[in-house]
Amino acid sequence: MNKIYEEPIKKAELLVEGVKKGADALERKGIVIDVEALCAACRELYDAGAQQDAAEARLKEARERAHNCLAQLKEIFNASKAPIKEAFPPESWLSFGLTDKK
Repeated sequence: MNKIYEEPIKKAELLVEGVKKGADALERKGIVIDVEALCAACRELYDAGAQQDAAEARLKEARERAHNCLAQLKEIFNASKAPIKEAFPPESWLSFGLTDKK
C-alpha cells in the first residue's frame, strides 16, 4: 500500500488504541472520541488503497502489453516497407503510403 495511506492509518490506529486505554481519563474530562468512526475510516481508506494498488497493477500490465504490441508493429512495419523502399524511387513511396523522405 502507498505510504501516503499507510501513515495516516497507522496514526489513527494508534489513536484508537490510546483512546481505548485511556477511556476512563477521557470520560472524566468529558471528551468523547468516536472510535467506531475512526476505525471505519481506516477500513475505508485501506480498502480504497487496496483497490488502487490492484488498478495500478492492471494498468502496468496493460501498459507493458501495449508497449510490446507497439514494438511488434514497428518491427513488422519496418520489414514491410523495406522492400518497397529498395525497389522503388523515393518519389513513388507516397503512393504506397510511405511518408519517409529517405
